[in-house]
Amino acid sequence: MAFGLLAVVAVSACGGPPAPDYATAPVGSVSIAALPAETPIPCDPSTAAPGETVTRGPGDYQSALGVVADYHWSIITARDAARAKRAIRENQTMGTDPLINAALTGFPVGSTYCLRMRQTAPGTVLLTLTTRPPGGGTTSYPLRATVDGQPGDMKIRGEVSQ
Repeated sequence: MAFGLLAVVAVSACGGPPAPDYATAPVGSVSIAALPAETPIPCDPSTAAPGETVTRGPGDYQSALGVVADYHWSIITARDAARAKRAIRENQTMGTDPLINAALTGFPVGSTYCLRMRQTAPGTVLLTLTTRPPGGGTTSYPLRATVDGQPGDMKIRGEVSQ
């Protein structure tokens, strides 16, 4: 009996493919190597200088700062062309389909950003948009947004480099 057991062990040890030197997942499971997480650009509102607003969140239509924040959140985070258009005053070049599509294309999915904004006049917001695409370097854009309207209906008329 011992001889029979020895023969089976010898055959299984010598025959067939070698055992893998790594652990395998159970049959039917899917395993993918983990992708590195994109660390968001620091954007801490507590770091704002006096009179400055720091955000990467959705805005609103209540103020000049709110509508600028909402436009950038719509493009970079939500990737929502219709929402971005709502933040822009009707008949403005910035709100045309080609320019909205160019803005969406300019910030790849997964980009992270931070806005540092200061309202310098009732219709003017100076801002620095700092952005980083997935796996890319950080870039800052000094911009000036022109806005108009009343609280609840604030809209962007345009945005240009400073």
